[in-house]
Amino acid sequence: MDPICKLANACMDNDVDMMNKILTTLELTLSQEDKELKGKHLLKAVMSKWLNAADTILEMMVLHLPSPRKAQQYRTAYLYEGPQDDVIAKSMRACDPKGPLMMYVSKMVPTPDKGRFIAFGRVFSGTIATSQKVRILGPNYVPGKKDDMHEKTLQRTLIMQGRTTEYIPDVPCGNTVGLVGID
Repeated sequence: MDPICKLANACMDNDVDMMNKILTTLELTLSQEDKELKGKHLLKAVMSKWLNAADTILEMMVLHLPSPRKAQQYRTAYLYEGPQDDVIAKSMRACDPKGPLMMYVSKMVPTPDKGRFIAFGRVFSGTIATSQKVRILGPNYVPGKKDDMHEKTLQRTLIMQGRTTEYIPDVPCGNTVGLVGID
């Protein structure tokens, strides 16, 4: 039986000697509060100390996900429906911060202001900035027609970090951004 299964069994069976032996092997120390826990709660505390989910997920993203510059070289064909040899496609493929602005809004996040939303998405080319005038193409937009196309001026650009947001003047391509004023 592997050490993790032994640890899980020791926690669930309240086998303190076996649990301490395994914790010593894994070089983990529990706080006094954690030592008083029993069963599933104890196992959860031990596992969160051994493999912190936030650190583990971040490490996996860094090690296994390609950078925006590398990923856009092969994803542009899926992201952009226009000709693959025009300026926009080339700019997206190169992840060019000086190219034409192209961004995909993936989510509208509600704000505390009733009825207002922050548009959250990723910038594929160009740089997006506060007070910039942008053209928004809705889901029913058809190239060559003006249906479902709107022009708006961005009130703010911001970085969304979990529960907090930070206002910044501009965001270059390859990054995610929140936009205020296009809802």
